Amino acid sequence: LWIEANVFDVKETIFIGIALAVIVVFFFLGSGRSTFITALALPNSLIGAFILMAVAGFTINVMTLLALSISVGLLIDDAIVVRENIFRHIEMGKNPIRAASEGTAEVRLAVIATTLAVIAVFAPVGFIPGVIGQFLRQFGLTVCFAMMISLFDALTIAPMLSAYFAGTVEHLHEKKGPVARMLQAFDKFQTWLENKYESFVHKTMANPLKTIAFTLVIFLGSCATGKLVPSTFLPAQDNGEFQIALELPPGTSLEKMTEKGQAVNARVSKEKEVRLTTLTVGNYLGGESNVAEMYVSMVTGKDRKGVNTSQFKDRIREILAKEYPDANPIVKDYDAVGGGMRPFNLNIMGNDMKVLDEYTQKLAKYIKTSPVLKDIDTNYRSGKPEFQVVPNKRRMSMLGISSVGLGQDLRAQVEGVEAAKFRENGIEYDIRVRLMDEQRDLEKDFKSTLVPNINNRLIRLSDVTTPVKTTGPTKINRQDRMRYIQINADIAPGGDLNGLMSDLQNKMANDPELKLPAGYTYAFIGQAENFQEMQAGMIMAMGLGILFIFLVLASLYESFVTPATIMLALPLAMCGSLVSLAIARETLNIFSMIGMVMLMGVSAKNSILLVDYANHQLREGKSRTEAMVIAGRTRLRPILMTTFALIFGMIPLAIGLNEASKQRTSMGWAIIGGLISSTLLTLIVVPVAFVYIDRFRAWSNIKLKKLVGATDTELLEADLKALEEGKPLPSSKSEHLSTSHGESAAPGQA
Repeated sequence: LWIEANVFDVKETIFIGIALAVIVVFFFLGSGRSTFITALALPNSLIGAFILMAVAGFTINVMTLLALSISVGLLIDDAIVVRENIFRHIEMGKNPIRAASEGTAEVRLAVIATTLAVIAVFAPVGFIPGVIGQFLRQFGLTVCFAMMISLFDALTIAPMLSAYFAGTVEHLHEKKGPVARMLQAFDKFQTWLENKYESFVHKTMANPLKTIAFTLVIFLGSCATGKLVPSTFLPAQDNGEFQIALELPPGTSLEKMTEKGQAVNARVSKEKEVRLTTLTVGNYLGGESNVAEMYVSMVTGKDRKGVNTSQFKDRIREILAKEYPDANPIVKDYDAVGGGMRPFNLNIMGNDMKVLDEYTQKLAKYIKTSPVLKDIDTNYRSGKPEFQVVPNKRRMSMLGISSVGLGQDLRAQVEGVEAAKFRENGIEYDIRVRLMDEQRDLEKDFKSTLVPNINNRLIRLSDVTTPVKTTGPTKINRQDRMRYIQINADIAPGGDLNGLMSDLQNKMANDPELKLPAGYTYAFIGQAENFQEMQAGMIMAMGLGILFIFLVLASLYESFVTPATIMLALPLAMCGSLVSLAIARETLNIFSMIGMVMLMGVSAKNSILLVDYANHQLREGKSRTEAMVIAGRTRLRPILMTTFALIFGMIPLAIGLNEASKQRTSMGWAIIGGLISSTLLTLIVVPVAFVYIDRFRAWSNIKLKKLVGATDTELLEADLKALEEGKPLPSSKSEHLSTSHGESAAPGQA
């Protein structure tokens, strides 16, 4: 049911995201035909992605559908940029065919760059090593598949339909009725916004230091806010499932444990929020008869009347602690993958069980003071009745009995030996030979039990050993050839797992009271281990993503300077992500980190649109300031269109339409916050950075030419002086200086 709910929710998110993104396009372009041409990229890209997924052997699952849901805004981006530019050329009075040809050519490089930037960050996600990598492989590659189809659609189908189907500017402006008036009002608002932004860019250019200082303050402030965001592997989920562990004293019979388990099961089943329960008595892994475990499934979210899983667990915890304290009930999260793992697991390893037990109890007492965890427990239980036989080595030596032989013989009598195998219908069964049940009570029959010596003469066990009745652990666990005791717990909603792990590592290394004894070590496993693996994998993916984005942009623009300007937007996107997560009280988890990886590719998009068009204006002879002002005004509409399409496409993901989607809301908030901050700050700081970085590039080229002994020294000196004064270069001979595209600079370029 939970898997079905997840799949249904992701499908619902995709369809609602598509509808909202299309509405955004319609408002900005104000034309049904233009909206249809742009929106056609969505079904084309999704269908194409499904085909490539089938070729790659992928399945339709929660992760691949989630990849498509966050791609909704991305898939329409390329078509928006192409169609908006064609639309602008039509507004300039060109016929649709010419507008489609020239408009597409003008933004082709920018569209390719934005798409490859997104692919560059998601491709490494598909190759993260370890368990997390297997979890994300289909996710990352599915986004790449969809983006490749989206690029193909934007550069082929969108221009073709624009040329023969879009209509002329006169047709686009023939609007009547309330919708038409609303669109015309929105169009006037766009014009007003473009004028205001143009004026704003002039002010930022005139005050570059203030602009950069303002951006730095915002960035550092958001980094400080990020400390308020707790970190964990998976966010709390309202899946309506949990487990209850019961335990009676060691040595309790299976019948008595069954009776107690059935009583607890009947009590829990009385609650109206419970749909079904199952009871398992005994531990099939360890063989203990004194334990039991219940699985509880709640009714659907709409029938709970506002009670979520966490709240109901707290209520059951109080009821059982009051009515069945002798059963030591522990209400814990449902372990969907099996293996008995809980969200938090810490193994303390060493060789002396007494030292291990004492230290673990002391550490567990400290952990119980943390609000991050709840239902804290250990896997070590002592007090199990034992009957031991202690060898008398002198007597055994006299009678010809070895310790190894004695142990093997007693084991064969009590546990049995595997004598043969039986095969039937392809299934193999072990045949184990041992004494009958009534003959295997070693304590009762100690004096009459016989063991053979090296001459096969039978000797009474009582002649060579001493009986000892004692207690011991229910089981002994080992890891890396050392004994260990595990501290396990559930993570409280909103708990900062990363902060807790850092605190424990510090305590176990430096605190005099909690420092690990010499020769002892520890290991985080379960979600704690997965969290560490996720952090390392995501850092690697982000690092590779940044490198790949730089290489892609450097190869497309044939410059190392232009990518540096474009990539200023990357840290700016992180500002909004951290702030939005803090405001929404979300955690930094695997889903929000995936959203941040996505932002790395998306945030570069706005910078690419600005810088690409500014470079185009430079080639036409404009100064740097003029080029960036024109680029800002011209590219403001597609920047806002793509940003709002992405934001509206993420809204269903951020709000969580049902209980299954609540787990992924952090991804939506991270993306929306990052989009807002990167768009606003990019429009503020990139124009200033572009002018100064490009001026540095030109200055360094002039210095380099002078250093290597260029032939026209007078021209170089004149160019350098003009550059330092912010004036146009004095001669068209300055074409020997390469632009950021690797092309010659136009006359008058500053």
